[in-house]
Amino acid sequence: MTEPHLSAAKTAPCWKSTEALKLLNGDSELLRELCQIFLQESPKLLQSIKQSLSDKDADGVMRGAHSIRGEVSYLGAPKAVQAAAELEEMGRGDNLGRGREVFSILERELEDVHIGLQNLMGASS
Repeated sequence: MTEPHLSAAKTAPCWKSTEALKLLNGDSELLRELCQIFLQESPKLLQSIKQSLSDKDADGVMRGAHSIRGEVSYLGAPKAVQAAAELEEMGRGDNLGRGREVFSILERELEDVHIGLQNLMGASS
């Protein structure tokens, strides 16, 4: 069974702090810590995935996408989770044909997540 592919169209906000808090049982301090870690680490992971796609390194794509998927799953960003999961599966199956397309979606979604997180961090400082 194959998963549905992502469309490039945006229809809803990509990240909601209320959803993230729900996933973390209302622990706002933990959310703040996860936000800080994500803001520091996700650009490195994105760069790693981008390089792995350029190198046609399916294992590298899988590992990087798995890491990002884990991080964004706690932040309530379902479109980013879906894109990362699709990249992870492409890497696992050594089929990177749509890799750049899905990476572009992931990159765009994470950019929106970063903006939301930075706004949240600024508001809670």
